[in-house]
Order: sequence, then C-alpha cells, then structure tokens
Amino acid sequence: MALFANAIDLRLCRDRNNTKLASVNFVASSRVSEALAQSGHLALSAPSQIMGQFQFLKALIHPNLCEYVEIHRGKHDRLFVVSEYYDSSLQKARNLDSNHPPAISISVLRQWAYEILSALQFLSVNGIIHAALSPTNIMLDTKNHIKLFGYGLHYMTSGGRDVDFPIGYPSYLSPECLEGKSGYKRDIWATGIILVEQYTRNSFWTTSDVGLIFDSLMTLREWHTENPKTSVWNHSGIASLDINKSVLAFLQGTDNDQDGQLRLFRQFVLSCLDVDEETRFDTTQALSSEFFDGETLVSIESVDWVEGPILASDVVEPETIDSKNSASQEDRLGVLTGLPASQVYNLWKLAGGDVELDLVKRGVFLSTPVIKRLPRVCLMPDGTEIGDKVNDTAQLYSDAIYVLGFKELYQRLEDSNKKVATSDKFEWDTDYFMLVDENDVNFLIEDDEQVEHGEALEILDDSDENDLLFTDDLASSPELPVPTTPSSSSRSLSRTVSVTGMGRSRSASSISMNSTTSIPAQPNVPKLPLFLREQDINYQYYRQTLFSELLRQYPASRREILHHAKVDIPPLLRGKIWAAVLGVRGDLDHAYDKINKCIDMGADRQIEVDVPRCHQYNQLLASSTGHEKLRRLLKSWVSANKNLVYWQGLDSLCAPFLTLNFNDEAIAFACLQKFIPKFLNNFFLSDNTPVLQEYLAVFRHLLSFHDPELSSHLDTIGFMPDLYAIPWFLTLFTHVFPLDKIYHLWDKLLVGPSSLPLFAGIAILRQIRDTLLEYEFNDCIVLFSDSFPKVDIEKCVQSALNMCKVTPPSISTRVHGPEPESPDSAQDNKEPQLKQWWDEHVSIETKKIELAPRISVKDLPKILPYSLVLDIRPETEYTKGHAPSSMNVVATQLSSYANILKKLNRKYHIVIANDGGPEFVSDLVRHHFPRTALLQGGIEAFETMKDTSAHLCACRPQKQTTAGLKGKGSEPPFVMWRCKAAPSLKKK
Repeated sequence: MALFANAIDLRLCRDRNNTKLASVNFVASSRVSEALAQSGHLALSAPSQIMGQFQFLKALIHPNLCEYVEIHRGKHDRLFVVSEYYDSSLQKARNLDSNHPPAISISVLRQWAYEILSALQFLSVNGIIHAALSPTNIMLDTKNHIKLFGYGLHYMTSGGRDVDFPIGYPSYLSPECLEGKSGYKRDIWATGIILVEQYTRNSFWTTSDVGLIFDSLMTLREWHTENPKTSVWNHSGIASLDINKSVLAFLQGTDNDQDGQLRLFRQFVLSCLDVDEETRFDTTQALSSEFFDGETLVSIESVDWVEGPILASDVVEPETIDSKNSASQEDRLGVLTGLPASQVYNLWKLAGGDVELDLVKRGVFLSTPVIKRLPRVCLMPDGTEIGDKVNDTAQLYSDAIYVLGFKELYQRLEDSNKKVATSDKFEWDTDYFMLVDENDVNFLIEDDEQVEHGEALEILDDSDENDLLFTDDLASSPELPVPTTPSSSSRSLSRTVSVTGMGRSRSASSISMNSTTSIPAQPNVPKLPLFLREQDINYQYYRQTLFSELLRQYPASRREILHHAKVDIPPLLRGKIWAAVLGVRGDLDHAYDKINKCIDMGADRQIEVDVPRCHQYNQLLASSTGHEKLRRLLKSWVSANKNLVYWQGLDSLCAPFLTLNFNDEAIAFACLQKFIPKFLNNFFLSDNTPVLQEYLAVFRHLLSFHDPELSSHLDTIGFMPDLYAIPWFLTLFTHVFPLDKIYHLWDKLLVGPSSLPLFAGIAILRQIRDTLLEYEFNDCIVLFSDSFPKVDIEKCVQSALNMCKVTPPSISTRVHGPEPESPDSAQDNKEPQLKQWWDEHVSIETKKIELAPRISVKDLPKILPYSLVLDIRPETEYTKGHAPSSMNVVATQLSSYANILKKLNRKYHIVIANDGGPEFVSDLVRHHFPRTALLQGGIEAFETMKDTSAHLCACRPQKQTTAGLKGKGSEPPFVMWRCKAAPSLKKK
C-alpha cells in the first residue's frame, strides 16, 4: 500500500467545489503551566502548550468534522485558529421565502442526530470533548450534511486551563458542568437540546440571563437527587423554570403521541437529557438506540429549510463576519477544486494573506484607551453600586468567525494562467542539474549517465562559478541559458501520473517521457533564488501539485521524487518528501509500536535534561506535547539501537524530523533510522573517538583540497577542526543553525552523497575566510565560542554542491563511512576482484598526520585531462615509465618553481612518489596549490589502470631548464624533465 495514501494533506476532495476557510481567535492565559512548574522543568507558556496540543487536531479526518488547518501566534499571546468553513449552519438554515414554516421532519432530525453523534463518537475515541456544541457550530455542507465546527477549543486549551475564559455556551451546558465536571456526556446533553430546538423551532430557554439558566439547571439537579426514579420534566414545579412551554410540552409528551416515529424521537431526546450523567446516553448507546433501528439514513439534499423565530440563545452565539466582497469570489478556473485545505491555505498566505493583519485592518483589535477604562462607579450608603464598569473589548473572548477572502488568490492564479496560455514554451526541466562544464568533471553523475545525456549537456563558461549541479545553481546565475525543450531521461518510468490544475493540462516530460502525464504549466521562475521561489504562489502551486501526485504513488514513484527533489522541495510537503527520499516504507506504525519506550537503557537521565532545552524557540518543541514526543523518539532510538549509545546532540538531530512529522512519530522515527546510518554511521558508538578523528581528518584534507590558503593558515596557528567542528558534524549542524536554515540545508544533503556535510562545513568556513585569515588562534576561539558567525545558508549549499561535484570520491572515503548497499544478484555472480595494497583504507593515524588527501587510481582517469601530474621519483625511474603529460621535479626545490607551475592554471595537481610524497603534497598546499592530492600506490598503482587514455607512457622525457622563464624571480636555475605531452613552460 502507498505510504501516504491516507495523508490528510494529500487527500483530494473531488466533491469540494469552493473551499472556504475561516479563523477564530482568542487570547491565551498569561499563567505558566502549574503541572510543569511543579515537575521542575523549564516554564512553558500557555500559547506554546496550545500550539502543541493543536497539532493533533490537524490529523483528524471524519466526514462530519470541519478540518483544522493551522494555528498562528500573534501579538499579546493572541492565537488565530484557521479551519474549514461552510456558509450554512443549523442556526442559519431557513427558507426566507416561507411565511408559514413547516416543522422539520423526523427523518431529517434522525439524519442530523446520527451524523452529529458519529462525529462525537469519533472525537471521544480520540480523547476530545467538543464542550462548545451549539447550532452555530454545527455547519452544513453543500449537500446538507453535518460538519461540526470549533470542536477543538476544549482540547487544545487542556480543558480550558490555558485560557482565562470559560468554554461552552450557557444555553447548552449540562447540569454537571456547574459542579466543575466536564465529561464526554456533556456533548450528549447539548445534542438533545439542539434537536429539541430544531423540532419545536423555539429556544430551549426563555431567557438569555446566564444566572437564571444556571439556577434552573441546579434546580433540575436537586429534583433528581431528591427523587432519582422520577423524570424531572414531569416535576410539579417544572413550569416555574425558564424553559420554553413548547419544549416542555414535547418532553412531557402532551402533544399528539400517536406517531410512532415521534415517540421514538422523544424517548431518544429524553435519554440525551437525563440529568444523571451516569445513566445518560453515551455516543455508543445513542447510536444503538431504537430511534435509528430499521431506518435508512438517506441523503437530505432536497430538504426545504424552514424559517423560525430567532432563538434566545442567539445573544451568546458567535458572529460570522465574511471578508470584503467575498460574496463575489469565484474559483472560475477551478484551480482550488479538490485541493486539500492545508494547500489552499498555504497558497492564500503566498498570495499575501495574513490572518492577524486582516483582522487589524478591520479594526477588530482596537483597544479602549486606559483613561476610558477607569471605573465610573459610585458606592451608595446601602452598599449598592451606581454607574458603569468599562472593559477593554479587545481583550475579551470573542468567538466571531472571520471568513478568509480568496479574491486576491484567485486573481493571482488567473493572471498566471493567462501568461501560460499565451506561451507555448515549457521553460522547466529537472535535468538542469545534469549540466556540466566542459573543462571540469562531475563526480555526481555516473559514467553511463554522462554518455546517455551527452547530447543534452549544455556547454557553459569555464569558471568555478558555473560548476553546476542542481537547478539552484541556475537560479543564482541569470546569465545562463535556459533549455526550452526537455531532454530524454533514463529515469523515465512507463506509467501514468495524473495531476490536474491551473485550469488546463500540459505534457510534462520532466516527470516521465514515456507517460501521459498532465501537470500544471510551470511558471517561468527558475532563475529566481530559492527564497523567492518559495514565496512565488504560481511556482509553489505547481510544485505542490506535482509532489502531491508523486507522493500518493510512493513508493512506486520514489525515483521521480528523488529526481525532482534535487531541484527544490516545497516547504508544505517537506516532511513526506524527506521520508520518500530516504526510502522509508512498510508498516511504520506497527514497527514503532513494538519498540519498548518505557525501559531505561541508561540514557533517560540525560534525555530528561536535553529535551526541555532542545530548540525551545520553536513553538512545537517548546510545548509539553513536543517534549513528550521528542522524549519517546529518543527512548525509542536508544531501545532499537542497542549497539549504539545516546550522545548529547541526538535530540537536536531528531528535531527536524519531529517538527515536520509532528503528528506521525512513526515516520519521524523511521526517517531518523535511515538518516543516521547514511550520514553519521558509527558516530554514536560508545567509543566514537576513532570515527570522529577520521571524519575531522577527512574534513581537514578537503579544506586543503579546495582552499589551501585557508587550510595552511589554520594549520599554522594550530586551530584544528577538533576545536570547533565536532558539534557541526555530530548533529549535522542542527546544534548550530536554527531549524528554518536546517530545512534548506538538509533538502540538499538528503539528495546528495553521504560526504556532502563535509563540504557544507568547508562552505561555512569559506564564507568567513577573510576574517579567519586575519585572526590568530585566540581570535578564532572567541569567534566560534561567543556566537556563531552569520552564514547565508543558500550560498553555503551552492558552494558545497559545487565543491562536492568536482571532488574525487576517494578523497572523502572513510573507514567508518556508510555501509555499502547490498549487491544485486548480477553482481553476486561476478568473481571477486583481487585487492591490491593501495586499495586498502589509509589508517586513521596517517590521515591525522597528513595535511593533504590521497586519491585512488580509480578516480584518476576522470580528472587526468585537467591535471598537472608531478612525479618526484628519481630521474632514472621516471625515464623508464611515467604518467602521460607528467613532469619530473625535485621536491626540495619547490619554492623555486612553484610560481611557474601555478601559471599553467591546471585544475588538479596530482603527485606520484615513492618516498616523501605526503610531505611534498603538504608543501604544495602551503604554496596554495588548489586541488592537490597524492596518488595512493604511486606509479605501481598507475600501471594497473586499464583506461586507454591513461596508459603508462614510455616516451623519452624532454629536458627543460628554468633559465630565462617568466616568473623565475631570483631563484637559481634548475632542470626538470617533462613528458612530451606535458604543457610546455613559456619563455620570455
């Protein structure tokens, strides 16, 4: 089964024509959670608690519930809750043309009751009490089916503890609520009152005075206590209570009782309005009642709504305020039809929507000046007060519903569609990341792919800035050409992917050349930087639609997801795309549930210390819900990986996965299980010293390879990676950068090789290289200890990708690297190749000593055309056989000819030696030769190369002296031998 088939943010609702969203807002309490304060944890604010609790509501799916979309924290701890909204409700449903409204039929009431109870039962199973049920909060969709609204307020506020106002409407409170009890059956009482009001077309209570209503409820409670076996509705004093007479007549059965259906309905309502909470119906009993037996619950599309009197409870009902000109809003293109509510809301925000700002413009939060809030009250001698007390209405609770206006959103999408309609050019192709420079190499493309894409590769300028890998490189280079035709790709799969939107469909071979795919036309935005693309509504609409369809078909579509993820990842779907890229699959919930999360594996104490401090600026992780989830994730990881141990920093490593999959711990855990072996293999061993030392040694080698000047300077002042880089790599920068930067960094790390974090570290240093080159040891220590330098994460990613592309894989190979993938059957049948001594891993101690890296002979053929090979063997050995185009030089005279060799401008500098190779390569680094490496195995390894362009050359070397050459300076002349194919040294 597809892993994300039932994901709420991917569900297509074909019957949803014109999605409407609305917001309600309230102010959270200023008090700190008492329970957490007593437990000794860091104080958590009520807004953080509410936002953490709210996340669960987003995962609820039921046909009779309005979907919760998002929550935002505004100024002064005001929270804005966005959810699905429908124009009609039980409060609004009436036929305005009817002067003599008929009674609502029992069949309609039965349908309503069944759908309300079904929703309430679903909520109770998930531990949620509505607590605010009223006719206004019971909405009706376009087919007149029930949709409960506002059911999460009680849950997200922890039963009202995190707000300073009561939850619920007095007219629909059950008697036990007055005693401080709040159970699931309070919603059954409210359902009974609502059904009576709908049948009688009158309010249950004849007064809107809260005190009188509460007095009546307490009286009913007392009567029941005095005589539990007698119905309180037939009590002799019932007429003295503020209950509507028509309602009493119905409850007492004094009207026409010959109708069997009416009798069943009355019995059902009386069971819902049982004053005793213990004997009152629960949702299961209510749904199993005789009222629903033997009856077909039909669709109620043809119901004629009736007009009745305004109910007395209207005075405490929420107000619905539509946005300006929203009545004329229309999705003429159908671009939002069927889209998940979360995607619609995301597009609304990209179109300029802001819930808080919209309400500010409407004057909703206008505060009363302090001088006008002073009490104007006189105390009379008899103790009575005369005058008024003025409250600040901006701080009072208001459950008014504000409908979001989509006019701007429709206009933006319609304008984009017009632009696409006038253009026949599809200006997007995800094969952009295959572009290479003809004068450089790309180790991130397999050899067969380079041949297959040879005709489609664009030739770019010869500069390091144009060493392109992903589309982001194109985005930062406006002058680069943009292909207008898609190239064929071996990644194409022969299946059909259907994506609809933007009012039309177009062929998109970037998904599959062999498929009949239809996707929205890609807007012409690839040249924009990443942060602008993430704010472009048309581009994000296209990317969301594309990835949504691919995710629905995952894992079958994993190759296409990986292919498109190399361009960029839409933020809204990032969590699921990461899981797909990592290859997460299977019954994740079952696997996660089997893990013992209660046993102490020796890490509980440290986990308890780390969890409350992990990224507390994040609203989700700052909540007790986030703490509980993070704690379970960490304990699960420790329990599932008994050969590893918990190291401080693992909590930060979990944070990105948890925040992106807050409602699905199983996926977050599965991602972590896939992520660590790939990027941090063996980092969490009990003795990880060798692993870290090797990683840092490789990091030092790569820095020497790409920035020899900076590397030699840091080496000279003794500022080693051990002093600053361990937190970087142990937490993959999550201990250094905030989560918003980590998301963008990991977007590229996940689709790249396991060595990419090393290049990210180098990119960070290169952004502050000017400062580092000026600093001494103590200055560097202060620079990294006080506060981390400001880093442009997008430039960091680009630089890392460019360096990774041109780096031979053997340079970053580690003994403790990621485990190799299991070979397929075809490879199993091959005879194992004999390993030579130079194929063995270089020891960690050797790596730590050497300043420059070593390169394997397997990588040499690819870079040989761009390399200057320096052979420092004795002249006699050089003449017997040498690498083509190589030069034989004397290692001890490097300072004499260094400037001359630099003028050759070769991209790589490879050293072949018998003895003294590491020292000579280190000297090259100190002379600032870029991309310098020592050939592991020397000429003996070179002789084994089977590549025809890299055979051992036996030509007679030519003798050349430095006398009279440019750049000689004051150094004495010396002699070097060069292969006939080697570049000639230029004379004056």
